Amino acid sequence: MTAKFVLAYLFYCYGSFQLPEKPISVIDFVKIMNNHKAEAIYFYTNNWVVYREVALNKNQILSYQILQTRPDSSLDFDLILTTVYKDSAQFKESEINFASIIKVERPNGPKLLNALKPGDFRQIVTTKVAERLND
Repeated sequence: MTAKFVLAYLFYCYGSFQLPEKPISVIDFVKIMNNHKAEAIYFYTNNWVVYREVALNKNQILSYQILQTRPDSSLDFDLILTTVYKDSAQFKESEINFASIIKVERPNGPKLLNALKPGDFRQIVTTKVAERLND
């Protein structure tokens, strides 16, 4: 009986001392193509932001942000899109969560400014998954 109590206590202590997971950020670097800034901004404001607002209200993400870069000679990307998840479990569920949000919010496809499709006005240059080094 005492051995069982000691084992249960050790498992309890082990669980108590586990460090919480750090938030996971997903960062997309987006290039606006062919001077179609209006289309890109409209697309992200009326789709990407809407999906993240719903996810935020459902506690499926911690935060999100769209940043516009200042023009420079490299012209690598124009927008930085960041979505932050509270931990790796929430990140792993993100595809399923966003698919259900999109199904409800935009069942007929994304809102577009005109006849141009997303591939005509933007390119995702790269996507990075990152974690903070410290709290």
